[in-house]
Amino acid sequence: MIPFLEFIHLAKNYGSLSALTEVSFLVERQSVVALLGPNGAGKSTLFGCLLGLVHPTAGRIALRGQPITDADRVRFGYVSERVALYPQRTVLENARLFARLKGQTDAEATRQLERVGLASLGHRRAGQLSKGMWQRLGLAIALCGEPELLVLDEPFNGLDPVLLDTLRTILRAENRRGATLLISTHTMSAVEPLATHVAILLEGRLAAYGELHDVRRANGGDSLEAAYHHIARQRHPVAQAKEAA
Repeated sequence: MIPFLEFIHLAKNYGSLSALTEVSFLVERQSVVALLGPNGAGKSTLFGCLLGLVHPTAGRIALRGQPITDADRVRFGYVSERVALYPQRTVLENARLFARLKGQTDAEATRQLERVGLASLGHRRAGQLSKGMWQRLGLAIALCGEPELLVLDEPFNGLDPVLLDTLRTILRAENRRGATLLISTHTMSAVEPLATHVAILLEGRLAAYGELHDVRRANGGDSLEAAYHHIARQRHPVAQAKEAA
């Protein structure tokens, strides 16, 4: 069976710096992949290659066995760690503008604002939103058009427990609908209830990949965070000891 998404020997160099080296793994349709790693591990570069923002030095990414096209990427939803919006425009204007760029209607923009709890703030300027509301507006835009792939970069940052629970409820609903999710995060306890698979990047290389329960069991941890630290210590025991100190 052809995998939904496949990273094949992906590499990216910036001069003498190797951001990604020979990264290969498969993403099954309707899975939820937690992408983990410290700052500088290559997570954002991987997302950039997937979204067409970064051109890989070597390797490729395939969607259903074929090279990804711009038409394919219209069916993706992306929420970056720093969502780019127009702060002087209203919440509704931002949602409608970006929805139209994706070929979606104003009604779809309004529907997604309702889902994330921002419909009542439609006439407020985006620049007046809190960080959590700003992130929710980015999520509403990403959800427009029922994307088949959701790519989320640190979506749990700055969320209080209520908003975190709301976000996870929305993401579960999207997954049940049929969406595949790629979630990069340092907040392992937040992503663990959602994840079906785990990919761990260390210094641009894939250190581990597999189903969540397999990764936990193979690395002696009752939690994703414990398994992650076990893998990181095996690769970089000195660095982990300094971090713990």
